[in-house]
Amino acid sequence: MLHGERELTTGGNPRPPPIIIYLEWIVKAWDSIPKEAISKSFNTCGVINAVDGSEDNEIYCFKPDGPVPTDRDLLKQARAEKKIIELIEEIDLSEDENNNVYDSEASVDG
Repeated sequence: MLHGERELTTGGNPRPPPIIIYLEWIVKAWDSIPKEAISKSFNTCGVINAVDGSEDNEIYCFKPDGPVPTDRDLLKQARAEKKIIELIEEIDLSEDENNNVYDSEASVDG
């Protein structure tokens, strides 16, 4: 295919290879990439990192030579703020239960 005669379109341009050829190229290219490299790329992008922040140092953009090295602190701050909100909500629910406060909107089966 690569070195043989190629069929031409009506405009005289080479006709593209059949879709199966493209798919074979994709499979061959994908299979040539080590699984470890694929896994590492997800960590580098921050897609599958630990949610507790223990792997934030692996995220490319937060590295010292990355595009936004100081924004790692913003991520830490956002995580801390989220945790505070969760704790406050948990405390509020606990206090409501302890004080026998119930949701007036809740339906009661009678």
